[in-house]
This record gives sequence, structure tokens and C-alpha cells, in this order.
Amino acid sequence: MALCACGAREEGVRLHLGLDLRPSNQTLVEGSVRQFTNDRGDRITLNRAHVTLGSVEIFPCQTSSAWRWLRALSPIGTAEAHEASTPRRLGTPHVNGLELPDGELKALGTLEPPPGSYCRARLVFAPADADAEGLTPAADMEGRTLLLEGRFLPASGGPEQSFRLESASLTNAELRLEGLSLTPDALEASRTLHLAYDRWLDGVDPASPGAAEQVLRNVAHSATIGP
Repeated sequence: MALCACGAREEGVRLHLGLDLRPSNQTLVEGSVRQFTNDRGDRITLNRAHVTLGSVEIFPCQTSSAWRWLRALSPIGTAEAHEASTPRRLGTPHVNGLELPDGELKALGTLEPPPGSYCRARLVFAPADADAEGLTPAADMEGRTLLLEGRFLPASGGPEQSFRLESASLTNAELRLEGLSLTPDALEASRTLHLAYDRWLDGVDPASPGAAEQVLRNVAHSATIGP
């Protein structure tokens, strides 16, 4: 029973989820264009960047053996593009980009889980479907998980090059939740997901085969969560 977090939920329990994009280091911002240096020393200019967050699910605190069992049941790459929403899972895909100012909060939705303590969250990045939030003519992401366009100036020398990277693959991020307890004495809480876009091209040669899949993995690795 503890593993499935079943049972009646307390009326009024709410977990509000939001998301923002922000750099982890110094970045030059001009409208929706971002300029920064990656960990290779390459100078990156992002003219366009969109990523689809397919779902967010929270899990109650468990023993170490239960943690291993849950991870075995939910390996990376098995999620569908549009998962059904449940009291602990927000299954509506959201397309996110650099149109908003850095750090500006985008509301994702509200979960209504059973009371209890929650220790981890799983983010699934997956292709947007026709019902995804944030689809616009400028963000034509249906069938895509990732789309980046821009230029890079290699630190090793050579001319500046343009790139376009897109992916329809799946990837997950497993994040620890710190101090999230939803009880009759604390019925509501908020958490914000942060994506550090200036880490997405770390270790990546945008002109190399497989660059888009490496960037998508970096997107997942750049995710953090906080109040």
C-alpha cells in the first residue's frame, strides 16, 4: 500500500508546479537570443530553443529496496508522449522556450496527491502531441522533444558555424524533493523546475552525429527543483 501511495486524498491538498529557464553562468540576453560559452570554451548563440516536458510525477518517500524496485519498473525511455494525469502525475505536455525572460515562472499545473511525504520527482521529456500546451506557429513542436537553432564559434579555432538540432526521443530526469510534506497542517506547497539552458551544449560538437541526442540528455541533466 505504501508503494502505490493509494488511499483517499485529503480534501484541499495541492502541489502547484511551475517551470522556468535560466542560465547557470553569465549569459548575454537580447530578446529571445542567448549567448554564452559552454564547458569546451565554444561561443554559443541560441536563436531558437524549445523543449517539451511530457510529464512530471512525484513519489512518496520509500525504503532503499522500494526505490530500486520502482526504478526497475520505470526505466528511462519507456514513457509515452502524453501520459494520463493522476493525483501524483501531471501528464499534459508543455512546450517551453526562450521567449520568456530568464527566470520567469511558467505555470505547469496542480497535483492533488494523497497526504504524505514525497522524496523524488520524475520528469519525462517526450515529443509534443497535438494537445500540448505552448504549441504556436513559432513553436511548431508537434512530434518533437527538442529543437535548437543557432551558431557556434569553436574554441579550437575555425569559422563560426550554424546548427539546427532536433530530436523526437525520450529521456527522464530523476530529482530529489527536499522537505515536501503535505499534511492536514500544510495542505498546499509549490515547487519550481529549473532548466539551465547554458548547459545544454556542454561537451557537444553541434556538427557531430548524435549531437541532438546528447543535447537532449544534457537538458535532463540540467534540471533542478526547488521551492
